[in-house]
Amino acid sequence: MAASKLSSKQTTLFESKCAKISAFYFDLDNTLIPTRAGDSKAIRKLSDLLESQYHFSKDDALLSTQTFLKSFRRCPDNTQTSLDSWRTHLWRESLPPKYKHFADEIYPQWLRLRYRYLAVPADYVQLLTRMRRAGYALALITNGPSNAQWEKVARLNVRGYFDCVLVSSDLPWEKPHPEIFYAACNFLNVKPHECAMIGDKLETDIKGGHLAQLGLTFWTPLSSSSSAAQSLDDVEYKPHHKLNQLLELYKYFPRLNAVAQPDAPSTSSRRSSYLSGGLTGASASGSGSGCSSSTSSQRSQPEKRQAAYRRGGSLPAMDCSNSEAENSCDSFL
Repeated sequence: MAASKLSSKQTTLFESKCAKISAFYFDLDNTLIPTRAGDSKAIRKLSDLLESQYHFSKDDALLSTQTFLKSFRRCPDNTQTSLDSWRTHLWRESLPPKYKHFADEIYPQWLRLRYRYLAVPADYVQLLTRMRRAGYALALITNGPSNAQWEKVARLNVRGYFDCVLVSSDLPWEKPHPEIFYAACNFLNVKPHECAMIGDKLETDIKGGHLAQLGLTFWTPLSSSSSAAQSLDDVEYKPHHKLNQLLELYKYFPRLNAVAQPDAPSTSSRRSSYLSGGLTGASASGSGSGCSSSTSSQRSQPEKRQAAYRRGGSLPAMDCSNSEAENSCDSFL
């Protein structure tokens, strides 16, 4: 059913499955936010800034930014220190000797540029808002180091759009383990066959959706020309459908078109929703996946159950096995 053209029988089956969906599970990196493309844009912009503002040579600017991004992709977090300290250290190690003293100035400029280019597209914000107005439950399920992923959630103000946010490093499992999907089902009080997983990685998002026996899996490859958009003949766990972009979901879920045109939430209202949304024990920069929007004194039973799922507030020092694999460092430009 992953092929672009479906037979009449397949179309009927697919439409039937779509009609039964009551919850959507989204991946974060390279699905909801353009992590790979955004990081590439930010690093190119910063390279220009190093030349114009800090008088780097073109070669030094290019080498410094490439070296940093490779190191950052390989190990974006170190639980023995803060995100800011770790990234400043990576910049200092990436700069030529005569420029190392600029690391403290360069890091915040890179961070500002990064989140400028990682912003959730306005059309996607409208899609999430329509989903909520149409009565769908929404969960964000992301693999990656806790502090780094929660920083994205906080800085991009996405928490308020979701009923549940799960970060793998806060839990005993990561995608494609079915238990991380079952945790979301428990939090949202839905059955697996009522849920659709949307993500860019066949080996985590799509495989995990199948292992958890979710109703549908939607694959959003990074680009139609990339190796990710390969033939699916040899893939064991095939997506039910491939999306060229998230907005194609409107075609398959008519309820989204029936709701009123949403007004884009203001930055202040989204931030308020995030801050009052209950990180379930987590700070914006720390660990702890969060579900529902109740305060700590009003937690639902699903939120209380989450405490049993947590692995703890820290990861093994320098453990990069759970790094941002979505942003493989072999294609950083």
